[in-house]
Amino acid sequence: MRVFKQGAEGRRGMALVYSVFGAFVAASTVSVMFMMATVTERRSSLRTGQVEASYLAEGGVEAARQVLSNAIANFETVPTTGSIDIDGIEVEYSISDLSGSQVIQDASGIQTIRTTYEIEARAEDGPYPATARRLVHTEATPVFQFAVFYDSDLEVQPGPSMTLSGRVHANGNMHLGSGNTLTLDTNYVRAVGDIFRARKNNGSTSTGRVAIREWVVNPFDSSEPANYVQMLNKKDLAKEGADSLSGYDSHFTAGLDLDGDGNFFGPGEWMPFDAGALELWDQPAGYGGGSGKTVLTGAHGVSAAAAPDIGSVLKYDAQAGGDYILDAFGEYQHVGGGAGDYAKGYYHDQAGLTIIVDELAAPGSNGFTAYLEGGVENLGSGLSIKQALINAGAIQLIEVPDMRQSEGSNDKTLSVEVDLAALNASGLFPSNGLLYASHYGLGEGTDAKGIVLTNGTELLDKLTVVTDGSAYIDGDFNTVNKKGSAVIADAVNLFSNAWDGTKSGNSLPKASETTFNVAIITGNQHTDGSSYGGGFENLPRFHENWSGVNCHITGSFVNTWESHFATGPWKGGSNRYSAPGRKWNYDPDFNLVSNLPPFTPVVVSVRDVISW
Repeated sequence: MRVFKQGAEGRRGMALVYSVFGAFVAASTVSVMFMMATVTERRSSLRTGQVEASYLAEGGVEAARQVLSNAIANFETVPTTGSIDIDGIEVEYSISDLSGSQVIQDASGIQTIRTTYEIEARAEDGPYPATARRLVHTEATPVFQFAVFYDSDLEVQPGPSMTLSGRVHANGNMHLGSGNTLTLDTNYVRAVGDIFRARKNNGSTSTGRVAIREWVVNPFDSSEPANYVQMLNKKDLAKEGADSLSGYDSHFTAGLDLDGDGNFFGPGEWMPFDAGALELWDQPAGYGGGSGKTVLTGAHGVSAAAAPDIGSVLKYDAQAGGDYILDAFGEYQHVGGGAGDYAKGYYHDQAGLTIIVDELAAPGSNGFTAYLEGGVENLGSGLSIKQALINAGAIQLIEVPDMRQSEGSNDKTLSVEVDLAALNASGLFPSNGLLYASHYGLGEGTDAKGIVLTNGTELLDKLTVVTDGSAYIDGDFNTVNKKGSAVIADAVNLFSNAWDGTKSGNSLPKASETTFNVAIITGNQHTDGSSYGGGFENLPRFHENWSGVNCHITGSFVNTWESHFATGPWKGGSNRYSAPGRKWNYDPDFNLVSNLPPFTPVVVSVRDVISW
């Protein structure tokens, strides 16, 4: 054993020991630092991966949420599983029905079908998995429980005074104006975007009034207070001392704080619109029935409601694994077994009575086919459904003058005329209340062929008429023993009781007072730049001189797509039409689901309950 001696040699030995030990400590410290850095980096990478995976899973939940609402709105079975690609990573999700459906009802009688679902999505970002779960309520409201429902921007700019009762909803912005007074007699005015007192097409403001009712529990109850507050236009707001871009609306974001104290409670002061709307259109002072808000926008959390798209009304819709193919002659042939590229549209598939007009059919000919639910083409006696309808005088092919579609020319539109009184008596009234009509060779202009409903003052039973072309209602409709009724079409046109079909390019026949008790779903022409699309006040299309004549409509007005075939641009005056006195109202009978027209579609909102 070596013994270190005292003195210089011993000190040199100890120095060597300390040096080695120091080097070891330093090396160990560096090693630990590297190890800690590696651990920190790994932890950071782990956190980043976990966060990214969590975001991906949340994205999967949002995608499933949209799939859920669209499926319900478009009459489809809600899928139990699915996936979505997010930045190249596949995220799988599942949807589980937890509760079945229940009908809930608000104080004004509006009924909504609520169902509870659990959505789960799982994502992996490399080795990092994450799962997101959410409990949601879907609320499916029959679309005809809205007085007005627009899936995009809603423009209401009538010249004469107009009163609207019932709920008004826009999935986009809302542009409100009037040449005189627009009155909204409702406790529900909702825009997912903003509300403006300016026109969409040019930004100009109307000098007319917009009066909106303060909130009450049940606006259909005549004993409730009916207090109205103006949504001031630019000129009237200026009289109050407040400068604005377009009036008291969503543009009015700064408010008017005259004393500069940071609040808006002083004399002559105005709150910014988002806050002020909650104050101006809440319940009347001293009201004891409850509390609520009439006017709400996206700034207040209003969310879009999913609505059915035009695929629901088409004869055939592109669908992988369908049972039909499109042949070289432009007709759909049944191949079955999921070997086709097309499937019947929802309403075509469900109809109790279907009429399909041949592409080369002529007015006065019998160029159409007809069949009952399930494709039944003959009665038990062997007589065809088509011939039975002809024998009953219920069906014929005619031409209709439509100056909007013909751009002012005398060209006419081929249509199948259905005499509803004769149909009532024929024994062929659709057993499920759904009549579907279409034409081969649908196109734009006068090729936007359609259906004409005549002699419809009394219906045998509740009825929904659907076409992917144009619909024309001729004269008083559903006015005797009123029943739930709807017309769903690419364009809905209204003829008065005075209509005789003789309109030409050089004439504008005089209308007479007419009443329509019907809900409508239809396309429109959107405002494009400075070109006004006609707005809500022209959603039903007119073809006569209605000046000084009232048009009464009781029902519901729904716009969920831009017209695909009836694309003629809106234009008033000349040989097109002059506007009626619009006496249009929501039908409160629709508050009860049992009174709705057959096959009424729903709009669907999804409310988050809890996430984990």
